[in-house]
Amino acid sequence: MISKKIWNQFVMDHGPRSGAFLQSWEWGEFQRAAGEKVRRKVYRDDGEIVGVGQWLDRDISLFGSYGFCPKGPIGAWQPRSDEHTFLRIEPADSDLASYGRKTIDLNPAHTLITDLSSSEEELLAGMHHKTRYNMRLASKRGVHVHVLSKKFDQAWELFEQTATRGKFRLHPRRYYQSMLEKLSTDTCRAFLAVATYEHKVLAANIMIDFAGTRTYLHGASGNVHRKLMAPYLLHWELMRDAKVHGLTSYDWWGVAPKGAKNHSWAGISRFKRGFGGEEVSVPGTFDLVQSPVRYNLYKTARMIRRAL
Repeated sequence: MISKKIWNQFVMDHGPRSGAFLQSWEWGEFQRAAGEKVRRKVYRDDGEIVGVGQWLDRDISLFGSYGFCPKGPIGAWQPRSDEHTFLRIEPADSDLASYGRKTIDLNPAHTLITDLSSSEEELLAGMHHKTRYNMRLASKRGVHVHVLSKKFDQAWELFEQTATRGKFRLHPRRYYQSMLEKLSTDTCRAFLAVATYEHKVLAANIMIDFAGTRTYLHGASGNVHRKLMAPYLLHWELMRDAKVHGLTSYDWWGVAPKGAKNHSWAGISRFKRGFGGEEVSVPGTFDLVQSPVRYNLYKTARMIRRAL
């Protein structure tokens, strides 16, 4: 057994620069509440903890099951013969087993991280001039930011509008509400932040603070008053607030790789890069195959289902 405190401390000390919150104890409890089978594995050498992995064990019907370790495992570990058909991992480096097979990235493999240890003046100087202009415009025209907001009902309307506009699917409403409820400790905290104009919510973000990093996990904006540039001011105030609370990094949680053509994230990536930061890449998502026959049958069935 391992305590929540020791687990989180190891993740904070050894976790990846982007996405360590996915291996936090609190994220595991949130996933358990959302219906996932959560398994925490501790890897030891002579009794000392050298690695940890928070696995989501999932059934795949006729093809057995697999274990997914988002942004992990962390530290030293060895894939052992397992009852699962395969293990899905997201390592921080490219030191993979020779039988690791690249698959579709489930969490961002390329992101932008803004260094909050810089002064506000330095942060502003590192931004695109248009970003600074839009932030000032929003403030001048009366947009206000509320870092800790209870306006979930209004925010949810924006998430639905954004999903329709961007043609992507949302989790059920309860998923986001549970996230805000379950991730509420001093160590790992999720919260809703909104930008308003005349008491109407124009933009909303769900953020997560963990291991010195504030991560922009989910964002939404409405279909009206778009010229007020509310999302720009919202992020700037979130960056300023993060600095006040001693956080040192602002993770934009995914941008398109530079030079990528016709990437679905092209528009949002331009917006994010306007705030400045360091581009950070990891290898992505890999499958470590435990049962080649069942794995190949599973992959074939997936291809056929997607083609129908």
